[in-house]
Amino acid sequence: MKKKLSIALSLLLLSGVLLPACRPPRATGEQKEEASLPASVMQKGEDLGQAYIDSFIFFGESTTYHLKSRGVLSGGTETHQVWGPPNGTVNLDTTIGTLKIVYPPTGEQLTIGEAARREQPKRMLLCFGLNGAVGNVRRGKEYFQSCYRIVLDAIQKNSPSTEIFLQSAFPVAENMDMSHFSVDLDTLNTHIRTINEWTEELAEEYGIGYLNTAEILCDENGRLQKSYQNGDGHHLTAEAYRKILYYIRTHGVK
Repeated sequence: MKKKLSIALSLLLLSGVLLPACRPPRATGEQKEEASLPASVMQKGEDLGQAYIDSFIFFGESTTYHLKSRGVLSGGTETHQVWGPPNGTVNLDTTIGTLKIVYPPTGEQLTIGEAARREQPKRMLLCFGLNGAVGNVRRGKEYFQSCYRIVLDAIQKNSPSTEIFLQSAFPVAENMDMSHFSVDLDTLNTHIRTINEWTEELAEEYGIGYLNTAEILCDENGRLQKSYQNGDGHHLTAEAYRKILYYIRTHGVK
């Protein structure tokens, strides 16, 4: 009987059911925990204030673009800090390098490289992972990271002084409409966590910061807390964005 229980427990652990919602288990004790994290993972420090947030350009999927519609950045819904194409969302795939975004200061449609060359941002935050999560996990880490490198290389080539940060993709809530997905909700969140691990690896490879903001949004089951979603299970409320922005400004570098 004990042997059967041991086998069952092992299977649960391997499936991720008993693992913490947003990260693998960490060592206990402050020094051990810090030592267990890659240098790229941003650690909590002093509050760098609104001026720090104002120094960013944000680029990613609709969950990033909605920073604009929620009015949580300086400039409110007219902010120039959020970049995206006319439809407000981005798929991280092999076409990302030729994708045209609306460059806010002029309304021109430019590639991310062209916009970076024009703007020379002080800091940029990139966030990808939910769009195409199932397909990207099936294609594998090499595919996902190669697509991400297109964006990173374009920014670094055209604006070498820009400080880039990668942000974890957000989990989805239990009321997410799963009719367009070939997996169930918890499997989708597992895929998102896998993609976040791949993103963290890229941050380490490029020597840039990784912001694990997903950890402040998850419930005990690894799902997005229902109070943080805007009714569709994945787009966020203004409150959730304010919490994310506070995380960024307390996990930053001067």
